[in-house]
Amino acid sequence: MKISTRLTLCIALVAFQGNLKAETIVEKATSQTCRVDETGKLVYEKDAKGNRLPDFSHVGYHSGEKAIPDVAVRMTLKPTEGDDTKRIQDALDELGALPQNKNGHRGALLLKRGVYRVEGTLKVSHSGIVLRGEGSGPDGTLVIATGYGDYKYKRTLLSVGNSDRIKLDSSSKQAILDEYVPVGAYSFTVKSAATYRRGDRIVVFRPSTADWISSIGCDKLGARWAGIRDVRWVKDGKAPGFYYQRLGYDSQYKMLQRTGESWEAFKKRVPLSKDGKKFDFTRQWEPGGYDFYFERAITGMSGNRVTIDAPIVHAMEEKCGGGAIYKYGTPGRVTEVGIENLRMVSEFAAPSAERHAWHAIKLSRNSENTWVRNVTGNYFGWSLVSASGKRATVQDCVNLGHASQVSGGRRYPFMIDGQLNLMQRCVAFAGRHEFANQAKTLGPNVFVDCIGFNSKNCAGPHHRYAVGNLYDNVKSKAGMESRFRGNSGTGHGWAGTQTCFYNCVAPGFSVQAPPGGISWVLGSGKSNEKGIRLAPPSLYYQQLQERLGKAALGRLATEEQRKQMGKYVWVEDRLKAEKTSQ
Repeated sequence: MKISTRLTLCIALVAFQGNLKAETIVEKATSQTCRVDETGKLVYEKDAKGNRLPDFSHVGYHSGEKAIPDVAVRMTLKPTEGDDTKRIQDALDELGALPQNKNGHRGALLLKRGVYRVEGTLKVSHSGIVLRGEGSGPDGTLVIATGYGDYKYKRTLLSVGNSDRIKLDSSSKQAILDEYVPVGAYSFTVKSAATYRRGDRIVVFRPSTADWISSIGCDKLGARWAGIRDVRWVKDGKAPGFYYQRLGYDSQYKMLQRTGESWEAFKKRVPLSKDGKKFDFTRQWEPGGYDFYFERAITGMSGNRVTIDAPIVHAMEEKCGGGAIYKYGTPGRVTEVGIENLRMVSEFAAPSAERHAWHAIKLSRNSENTWVRNVTGNYFGWSLVSASGKRATVQDCVNLGHASQVSGGRRYPFMIDGQLNLMQRCVAFAGRHEFANQAKTLGPNVFVDCIGFNSKNCAGPHHRYAVGNLYDNVKSKAGMESRFRGNSGTGHGWAGTQTCFYNCVAPGFSVQAPPGGISWVLGSGKSNEKGIRLAPPSLYYQQLQERLGKAALGRLATEEQRKQMGKYVWVEDRLKAEKTSQ
């Protein structure tokens, strides 16, 4: 039986003068959006503007074109007594001084089986380094983030790369001339491509204009007043501004004076109540604050027509500011780094305490072609793995739980806020937003074959416009959503757009799209019944196979796993080693 429902949402409150439409497509059992034809290949439907479901297969380590390598061990450490921070950091830095081979690798640091205590933060700041343990089970390599009860311990245990921004070559800017570049497109016309060549790495730029922000209703978010304490006005120094804590929260907050802004103008801008006891936490979206810089590469040129290596995941429209391309540099970018076969836990004072390690692993924004595999974590306040860089693969990881309040800004065990990243076969316990995107996430990104237990809140794009994300065979005990969140938090607005839930299982789906956007709920529902699920079993694996062939698919998932998609049969084996520790 065909169950195919299409719902077009036009929200009068945020109607745009150009009559932008929002569309949420819901389909079960059979699909017009994407279907397998008689040759076994996917066929995509396009709307009147040319928008289609994007090819999400360009994500992960080297876009799936290479297998994650087994890098040779060059250094080995054994457990000792006391703080191991300096000993491990020195070894990582020593590895970083070794020459890279033709594949960009220097070598692996092996932490032998046993316990390592780390009071500080370990930083992998050189390319080509692997940090490897001898197993993620209770009897493997255990790295403990020690210390609690003080703000200094609220930190990241292991950081990869740095947060430096890309460097645009402003002289290379060329405007995109197409009146409309649709979602899923790989090409567009620029004013002049004379200085560009095949193989050039480029940024595809989409601006955030005042008219566009107004069109999606994010300049009129309602006020959200809350009590504050420990107020400090700091007029002098490197970071003048207003510092405070929110009642009921342990975190410290600040609002900084802008460059060139007078102190009196700044004081007027701080949204304090007349009695100075409450603060309006809502932040209206501002022009320029939601500009997007998609990293791509040129794969073809025909005159001024440019073809790129990964699809457009947000339409670029002339009346919404159009778009442009730039050449760019990535000084300091860290690549070819792996974290594998480790168990990572945080010390803590109590189950709801928060002055202890917050993140286990952060793949920082200026990192690329990295991986995390076979890592188990527990008791971190926020995340086991936070992927903020580009083309990371995170796979076969388990987050056993958290030590924190069950509240906002906590318990995001597997989080993507970078671009072209893949998370697969990951398990989360007691996460609030267990598989989530954060603010201004540039797609495509993919979660595939992941499952959450004892879920505390919804999975999906969480706030402030995550673009082009696929949730493929993800199962959650809570709901899944991609919607307008209004003044939630400090002004979440639209959580995301071009979000696809494919063959997912959850008690409910709350899915909307902003004006000009599209969302898809395909083959997803409360169960895995045959009358709901779509063929192929996995959209991502099918797209990858069609782009790169079965050999590429075999590098990511076994044939047995692919046959059992939606049944999560691998979970029991993955958790066997944990039964004695829970």
